[in-house]
Amino acid sequence: MSIAETTSEPTATEAEESVTDESPSADSPSDDELTRDDLFHVLQCRRRRLVLKYLHEHPGDEPADMSDIAEHIAALEHDTTVDSLRSKERQRVYIALYQSHLPKMDDAGVINYNQDRGLVEATALANSFDKYLDEEPTLLSTTAAESTPSTESVTEHARTTAHTSAGERWSGRYLGTACATLIAVGGLALSGTTVSGVAVALVVSVVFVALAASHRLSLSAPQSLADRLRAALDAVR
Repeated sequence: MSIAETTSEPTATEAEESVTDESPSADSPSDDELTRDDLFHVLQCRRRRLVLKYLHEHPGDEPADMSDIAEHIAALEHDTTVDSLRSKERQRVYIALYQSHLPKMDDAGVINYNQDRGLVEATALANSFDKYLDEEPTLLSTTAAESTPSTESVTEHARTTAHTSAGERWSGRYLGTACATLIAVGGLALSGTTVSGVAVALVVSVVFVALAASHRLSLSAPQSLADRLRAALDAVR
């Protein structure tokens, strides 16, 4: 992505950041601690807090990629996923981090920022901010949650599939019974056998009442052994 690209109007977050950045800390940090002004100067901007939150959650010992940091922050700000972000939404956060926030945090000694390679890692001083980041939402666990379906979702899917399969079986039984009844009545009519219409209607009614009763009982009864075995075999496959 070209760093020279610009966006149209600054967002409210960016406008607030431009105001707060006009008053940098008056005191320089020592090698092993930060002054209260330094802490406030970093914490007053939410994007800086989110950078620290990301680095706090970043797994492993390798430096984080600033592009990944930017897109996770952009996804949080726009209440969407990383994959659903628009190019301009990524670009706004990327440019702000590249041009302002990461260099300032590097100057404060909070992070080590390799601008040429786009790599960011927290320093020991970053631990001073941990207690101030609890209220910030997590940035990395969202991705894992999206990629791994919950047990509840899997169970609901299995239940829906089972209901659909049972419905298809019973619809086939109703259709088969109706066809068999129609063939039987047609055969009697063609053979010249005289059968009372009342008798035919009574037989058909009894057949379908019995079928409907069986269907109703199957819905309220616990799963049969055959169905349990079939479900187990499907799960193994």
